[in-house]
Amino acid sequence: MSKRSTKKTRRTAREIKKELRSIYASADGTLPDLSRLTHRGGSGFSSLLVKVILALLVISGLAWSGFFLFTQGLFQDEEALVVEIEGPEEVRSGEEVSYTIRYENRGSVPIASLIAKLNLPSTFHVYETIPEADSTDEWNIGSLSAGSDSAITITGVFLAEVESSQRIQILFTYKPANFSSDFQEIVTHKVDVTDSVVDLTLSGPEKALAGDETEYIINIQNSNTDPVYNLRVIPLLPTDFTITETDPTIQEGESAWMIDVLSPGELKALTFRGSFTSSASGDQTVGASVGFVSEDLTLAQATEELITDVLGGTIGFSMVINGSEKDQNAAAGETLRLSINFQNNGEEIIEDMGFELTLSSASGIPIDWESANLGGGTRSGNTLTFSGATHDALETLEPGQEEIIDLSLPILEELSEAYADNFTIGLKALLTNIGGVASTREIESTPITISISSTAVVSAHARYYTNEGTPVGSGPLPLEVGETTSFRVYWNITNGLHDLDNVKFTTTLPQDVAWLDETDVAVGALEFNETARQLTWTIPRLPTSIPSAGAWFSVAVNPSEDDVGRFMKLTNTTSFTGTDSETGEQLTKTIEQVTTSLSLDELAAGEGIVIE
Repeated sequence: MSKRSTKKTRRTAREIKKELRSIYASADGTLPDLSRLTHRGGSGFSSLLVKVILALLVISGLAWSGFFLFTQGLFQDEEALVVEIEGPEEVRSGEEVSYTIRYENRGSVPIASLIAKLNLPSTFHVYETIPEADSTDEWNIGSLSAGSDSAITITGVFLAEVESSQRIQILFTYKPANFSSDFQEIVTHKVDVTDSVVDLTLSGPEKALAGDETEYIINIQNSNTDPVYNLRVIPLLPTDFTITETDPTIQEGESAWMIDVLSPGELKALTFRGSFTSSASGDQTVGASVGFVSEDLTLAQATEELITDVLGGTIGFSMVINGSEKDQNAAAGETLRLSINFQNNGEEIIEDMGFELTLSSASGIPIDWESANLGGGTRSGNTLTFSGATHDALETLEPGQEEIIDLSLPILEELSEAYADNFTIGLKALLTNIGGVASTREIESTPITISISSTAVVSAHARYYTNEGTPVGSGPLPLEVGETTSFRVYWNITNGLHDLDNVKFTTTLPQDVAWLDETDVAVGALEFNETARQLTWTIPRLPTSIPSAGAWFSVAVNPSEDDVGRFMKLTNTTSFTGTDSETGEQLTKTIEQVTTSLSLDELAAGEGIVIE
């Protein structure tokens, strides 16, 4: 076997040239010039697309350049309107002030149309404007030549709370002569009201004894060169202070003095007198404030307070109603349980003292006096009197001795229009002799106001017949095992005294009770949640003009052998909630479960028992 030779054969230049010619030679036998390369041209569409993009870029650049040239150069430099407001940044309420609005065309192009609109806070009252504005606080200025300027002056007064911030704003709308669109310039000037032309001072005792007459003096002065009008001065009193006299007299039904006008520099003194009640002790804050009256608002100008140290008196006493010394709500038919607690805090014997308990209201006092326990006191009208003749401790009260008088006052269960739905109970101690020295004094405790909540009566019951004998149920009665009997369940509410808000009845149905989806309501909405088996009747507001309202729904039962000999339950207990719109009292009641006993159905009472 011969071996294959692996020796490579060297090709000659002639052979290589022949191979290249066979590859690159054209049809006529010529070879291309391979010493340089040329790029073959693309399609015409690609070339056109590139040219379009380049053209758009050039146009966009020219447009933006023109925009910036116009807005930053031509418009701003030649047609700019400059506006500023000159005037005080801090003012006194009630003092006359002026503000000047200056405007200038700093460009080289005239302004063809110029309108100014002034926006003022409601607290600024205009006296005068130069030039005069129209009824909408506008000025139709017209044209404004290049390089010219002018001004508007406003004079008036701020009647605002001290301290507060106010703002004056001017809006210019204008059109350059070589332009067709409107432009606007807005300038705002902030003003702080830091003081007032009305000054207030308050003077009174640094110390006082409970029950003794105490006097306070309020001085009001106008420090302005012009009169001020419509001032309201309010005494700010602690809870345990009772006013007995004012000078000048505060009008009935008011709690403040009204001053129609106070002349420049005028000083006016207002005085109130009264006494601290027996429950007052230690530092008591007494104050006064003055303000301008603007419609229903009082814009405070100045407030002053002082501290009076109330010293404990020889006799200490208080009145507690249902465990509280505060104002409270009560229901019709509820009994008010009162306690008069008193003690001798001094070192001398107190003799021949007494108490007067007075109930007062705008109309009749709704107390059932025949059922009341007066605690040994004597009654004259709506006043109860306690003295040494009825209580030994009031005849002689030794130093450190403490005593209590208890009494109870039941409220009437039904209130007619002749009776008030709120009244005040006040207690006054009468002292005549302390340590053998005659000392006639009267000391009052802080009165307590009783507000009577609405008298809502609610109920729930089931029926098979109406009062007229019409069946509203179906099926056998008495109930029979395996047979379906339906009933109608009624909810009722009777409301009196006050409107009720957010009235709601809620119950759930037992598992063996079927919901028939038959309902009716006089007011509100009745909804059943099948998943929770919960039934809800809601009434957003029940006014007293609707004295009673009701709702009903139908349910059915199918008794089993286990139910024989008993009444079946149709609903679980029902909860009632509502809010007294006058007192804010939350009313809650629980109504017992409804059964087939049908106790209010005269034709079917007792017939709802299950038989075989």
